[in-house]
Amino acid sequence: MLSDGRIHSCPLDKLRCTACGLIRHRHRLSPEGVAAIYDHDYSLPAMTGTAEDARGRAYADVIANAIIPLGPGARLLDVGCGSGAMLSALLAENTFIHAVGIDPAQPQPRTGAGGRLRLRRGFPEQLLDGRETFDAVVSINTIEHAADPVAFLATLRRLLRSTDRSPSSSVAVICPAATPAGNELLFFDHLWTITPAAMACFTAKAGLRLQAHRPLSGSLAGFQLFVLAADATIRETGPTNAGRDAAMPDNGTSDNGTAGDAAAYLQAWRTLDDRFTHDILRLGRPVQMFGAGQMAALLRAYAPRSWACVERLVLDRPSEAWPLDRVVAPYAVDDHASGWATLVAVHPAAQGAVAARILADGGLPLTLPPSIRH
Repeated sequence: MLSDGRIHSCPLDKLRCTACGLIRHRHRLSPEGVAAIYDHDYSLPAMTGTAEDARGRAYADVIANAIIPLGPGARLLDVGCGSGAMLSALLAENTFIHAVGIDPAQPQPRTGAGGRLRLRRGFPEQLLDGRETFDAVVSINTIEHAADPVAFLATLRRLLRSTDRSPSSSVAVICPAATPAGNELLFFDHLWTITPAAMACFTAKAGLRLQAHRPLSGSLAGFQLFVLAADATIRETGPTNAGRDAAMPDNGTSDNGTAGDAAAYLQAWRTLDDRFTHDILRLGRPVQMFGAGQMAALLRAYAPRSWACVERLVLDRPSEAWPLDRVVAPYAVDDHASGWATLVAVHPAAQGAVAARILADGGLPLTLPPSIRH
């Protein structure tokens, strides 16, 4: 499945680098193949709402702590800006910053924040490389989509102001963490699962220096932040090389834990459809799904027999439902009296709270197994 919910025909087939723990597709996509994914059908940046705004504010807090202080009139670039929620939140709190956001699937160019924000559709190497520079460059959940992470980071480096003019120039990159394994492994357009060791290798080859790394927490648990700086003593040394690749092991073992964790997680998804189908048939009840976003789309893609049993999707804000070819209705406590079994399709971290709510309302929740919920 692609990260916007579209079903992709190619199977997941991944390898792990035994040197650094990096996980990638066995057959790499070309830059043209990657660009084709983000054509006019790619809809993730257009999916806005209260949850997207909340994520934007959370990411803005992380970025502000990573790159601020910047001087008055500072220029910031966000590569892979999505809906622009993070930049809007950041500029609301930091009125001295001017920002440009670029995304290959940006629905349409627009401005905001009193003219201090510009959003553009395209790739940075096409729109900006060699023509504009910035005091700081950020990229959130984008590098894992790049055909070549080293080339991607090198482009970000070239978009920084020279270090003698702006000694605090930095690059902040946020991407999914490799451990614990999570649903980012299931998105076909996530071409790389990046460990800190892999990022250190990428940054050095791109002419950057890794200054800081930390896993994120709270609502952003499962993601990680890297802060990078341009280093005039480091030269770009070439494209990405995944090192010593090995097939994902079936026995759940690994010399560094990354592969075993990922293999166990993927195996849990392989058996999920059988588990849910068995439970649904045993209960003999009509089935509804709580949730109509990315997790619901994953269940549609990887548990198709269970999905076929789902008659409708329910959630608190039906207007924020993804287009998943099911009737969407507001969640109502009284509906449990009709005997619905409710398959919980929300982020794994929220599964327990939603299941407890459904139980308290007199319903019967079906949740993901612990191996997926962590």
